[in-house]
Amino acid sequence: MGKKRIYVALCLIALAMLGICFFYLKKTGWGMTGDKAWNELLNLDKNVTVEQLEAKGYINVTGCLDEENETISEFIDNAGNRRPAVLRLTSNENDDLCAKILLYDKDYNIIQMWTMYPNRQQAAAPGKCFSTDVVSSDKDGVVTVTLKNIQNPTVPTEEILQDEMLYKWKN
Repeated sequence: MGKKRIYVALCLIALAMLGICFFYLKKTGWGMTGDKAWNELLNLDKNVTVEQLEAKGYINVTGCLDEENETISEFIDNAGNRRPAVLRLTSNENDDLCAKILLYDKDYNIIQMWTMYPNRQQAAAPGKCFSTDVVSSDKDGVVTVTLKNIQNPTVPTEEILQDEMLYKWKN
């Protein structure tokens, strides 16, 4: 009976280690592609709420946050250091729910963003590209973190490049 317990314990430990690896890989965005990000946004229900998006791991960046967000900072750090990274954001823009997925693309050393307004089932500039050099500015105790828009290296077209405010927080 003692050997059986050891085998069970070893199986449970192996299962726990696999679970930890799966959680880590999911958190860092390992295996996430632009197509998967796009499909995730396309599959959002038309009546999805901010609370439901938050339950799915989206960070609500509406307005000015009370403090720096650790997950966003980790995403910026990972992208800047060429490590896999994915970030899900939600916000309420002019009473219009917005969901975004940002993904670090190591092949081109860029951050790509897919944006969806689920309530009206409308997308905006899929695969918009940004530099990994994120700009932070502090004005009157409010830090604004901005992504610098760059030309998409896979689709060289003439487009108007606009930087994207990622979020604000009180310093």
